[in-house]
Amino acid sequence: MQPSQNCTIRLIVLKDAGSAAARQSVLEVFHRLGTTGEGIERFGMVALDVPPQAELLKIRELLEHGETREWWHWEEGCVTAAWEATARP
Repeated sequence: MQPSQNCTIRLIVLKDAGSAAARQSVLEVFHRLGTTGEGIERFGMVALDVPPQAELLKIRELLEHGETREWWHWEEGCVTAAWEATARP
């Protein structure tokens, strides 16, 4: 059995206190870049599943932009070398 090469990214949604609408909006914007995911109401968070064919660089840029704008905080759960290669030095 081989690993899927998917990444997992977790976001704590700050916008609108992590409301259902805010979580759904986050899921939709990242879905356009090739991810799937789910919202977790209790914690106001979103978990993204990022397959290797998703737009990794654009996803990272959006994650960083949203954190700068205080829309969310994010952390890497499980990542691949391809994902790590998108990090700025």
